[in-house]
Amino acid sequence: MAGTPIAEHRSMPLPEYAGDAFNLAGSREGQPVTSVAALLRKSATVLCSPDFRESAGAWNGAEWEQISLAVHGLSTNGVHYRWAKRLLDILIVCSFLPCLLPLLLIVAVIVRISSPGPILYRQRRIGRFGREFELWKFRSMYVNSDEILRNHLQANDEAAREWAQSRKLKMDPRVTRLGNLLRRASLDELPQFLNVLAGDMSLVGPRPIVSAEKAQYRDAYFFYASARPGLTGLWQVSGRSNLAYHQRVALDEAYIRSWNLALDIQILWRTARVVCQSKGAV
Repeated sequence: MAGTPIAEHRSMPLPEYAGDAFNLAGSREGQPVTSVAALLRKSATVLCSPDFRESAGAWNGAEWEQISLAVHGLSTNGVHYRWAKRLLDILIVCSFLPCLLPLLLIVAVIVRISSPGPILYRQRRIGRFGREFELWKFRSMYVNSDEILRNHLQANDEAAREWAQSRKLKMDPRVTRLGNLLRRASLDELPQFLNVLAGDMSLVGPRPIVSAEKAQYRDAYFFYASARPGLTGLWQVSGRSNLAYHQRVALDEAYIRSWNLALDIQILWRTARVVCQSKGAV
């Protein structure tokens, strides 16, 4: 039933660094620069050899990729995730291409004639191992959306609090009239099937975040960065925008801890129901 989380996970002791803020180099604010490896080694079961050297440099994708394979014992580091999940993504997307292509064309024409501006909107998002990629969507906002948002938050304290808590607005002045319809039907996200084919995303996974959201994930960011972002996920079928941001983070962590192909198929099935009912769409 939509609104009820699918997966549960056993509570685990919080790591020593839980709740601390991290800067982009992976070090805790107000403390000497240290590597992410050093932080994880303090509270995770490390499977790498004793002569593994920790770098005190900036946290980059290559470092995280090596470390993620050595800690937590996550199923997202296994062969099934790397190959079986990827094959499932490609097979499903390719099988739907005959239906997707005409739909993409129709939506593109409607967006083009509805308001001035480009058809597609792209934004830098954080992918697996912390690598950035270009996420594609049909444009659902006015071209000057950043200015509209800034003025709206300055004039509306309640909206400013809502934005700070969830990074979303239920009454978003940036969204065009057609954009609201596209979002309710999740049609604005159709171009992300191209992101899936390119390997930047998966059909199921945590929703891709922007760099500014790293701080809100706090220590759970290490789990987020262990998986490919998804078109849909546990958050979408458990309440979506009706949930607080910390609940979204908890669901992302639960999904990554519990990942298996059966869970992905269950989420895909429930996503179809949620989209048809337009539940939690913003």
